[in-house]
Amino acid sequence: NVPAAKTFAKSFVSRMSDAKSCLDAAQQRAADYYNKSKRDVVFSEGQLVLLNTKNLRSFAEGSRKLLPRWVGPYPVVRMVGSVAVELTLPSNMNIHPTFHVSLIRPYKGPVPVAETTDAPAVAEPGPETWVAGKQKAYEVERVLDYRTRRVGKSRRKRTVHEYLVKWTGYSSEHNSWEPARNFTPDMKPVLEEARLRARGMAPTQAR
Repeated sequence: NVPAAKTFAKSFVSRMSDAKSCLDAAQQRAADYYNKSKRDVVFSEGQLVLLNTKNLRSFAEGSRKLLPRWVGPYPVVRMVGSVAVELTLPSNMNIHPTFHVSLIRPYKGPVPVAETTDAPAVAEPGPETWVAGKQKAYEVERVLDYRTRRVGKSRRKRTVHEYLVKWTGYSSEHNSWEPARNFTPDMKPVLEEARLRARGMAPTQAR
């Protein structure tokens, strides 16, 4: 009947309005969360930072040498917009000095001292840094172990193969896990041996 139809129509409109309000509120919460997680990262002029090497061609040459994950420290020249940073880089790097903020992180170590000064040397840098103003590749003394990790989110997860490296000239506290892509082709037999050892299929050999 007509009254029942009108009542149903009003109820339907009310439920649709409530559903739209809930959807709008959910979208606003999602937007607020996104904006909070994407706050601008700001670096100040002269601040020392490290540069991620994942997009750089390898400067490491020769057998068993790697380019570390982070290099530096380098001073910030300026922010370029809200998402990029210009750095002062050594002239022999021959790369554009502007990088996305996701490739930069603050340097928290001792302030480097130029090699041309009479000032005392700074504390020993770890394998994740370069001496300021000087490119430096790190030599692998030994590959100690092997592991796999699952990285990424949900359905996009992928397996990463990593190797524990003992660096020549550095104490064990500087040992680091390095992804397979960081190694030069001549390291393939050494990496295979590390995989076998990790699986209990080969004896440990001094290297």
